[in-house]
Amino acid sequence: MKKYIRISLVVLVVLVVLAVAGRYFVEWSLNRAFRPAMKEGGGLRQLADVLEASVGSTLARGDARLQPGEAPGQGALAYYQKNPQALQRDKKYFETWHSALAIADAGRKGEQKLGRWESSTAASWIAPSQRNDAWGHAFCVQSDEQETIVVSPGPQALSSLDCNSLKITGEELAQMPQGRLNPHASGALILFVKKSGRVAQVSRG
Repeated sequence: MKKYIRISLVVLVVLVVLAVAGRYFVEWSLNRAFRPAMKEGGGLRQLADVLEASVGSTLARGDARLQPGEAPGQGALAYYQKNPQALQRDKKYFETWHSALAIADAGRKGEQKLGRWESSTAASWIAPSQRNDAWGHAFCVQSDEQETIVVSPGPQALSSLDCNSLKITGEELAQMPQGRLNPHASGALILFVKKSGRVAQVSRG
């Protein structure tokens, strides 16, 4: 009996040591990855900007910042420190994706069965803070029993779209992943979700 107790204690000690070592390794890895930003004095706000830009770039443009051998965060930090204009550009993609996703989620949860396009500025069920993309354009939204589609005119547009003349075919939607900003040949950005699907929840501080 004492032998089993001794073995159990040894196993417990080993597990505790591994847990503590693992924690310090994670902290060391994160510190090493984000040390360049902290040295620049940007602190947490700069890290948040880089993370938002990275998400926006990936979900709207399909870019990848990491190079082989780089820890998570190092590639993005180095890139955006050298390209501050790209940081602002990709943050706008993130902001647009965030608003479009919130609209799609509201449409998925709600009882909207319009079956026609409408401007986000005219939709009472869309929160005022989410009615425009990051470039100041209104979204075009269509929500029915099956899906919700949200369209931004995109960064190059001079004004909001005429939602009444908007046409997106089922074949085009079939080629698009759900829940991300899909670039259209016209320059517009299209996000859609099926009402039976799940939309990732995103919160911003």
